[in-house]
Amino acid sequence: MKSTITAAICLVFLAPLSTKGMSVRGIGVDLQCRCIETESRRMAKLIQSVELFPPSAHCKDTEIIATLKGTGQQICLDTTAPWVKKVIEKILANKTA
Repeated sequence: MKSTITAAICLVFLAPLSTKGMSVRGIGVDLQCRCIETESRRMAKLIQSVELFPPSAHCKDTEIIATLKGTGQQICLDTTAPWVKKVIEKILANKTA
């Protein structure tokens, strides 16, 4: 009985150690902004898809990540660029429609 209790206590304290080195981002939780640098050059014709991430507790900025045709590369778009503002308006209009 004593060894069972000792084993259970060890399990409770050792279980969290098994997640050492695991990225929190990998389990769907973002602790910071996704975009470090942004692109402002006009490239609408190269874009396959766009994701809009509104400000959150972990990032005060609105972030737009575009996936490029062909390469699948993901880039962050500058939300202050006039052409990007139009993309944001379209995304928001489609979400409310």
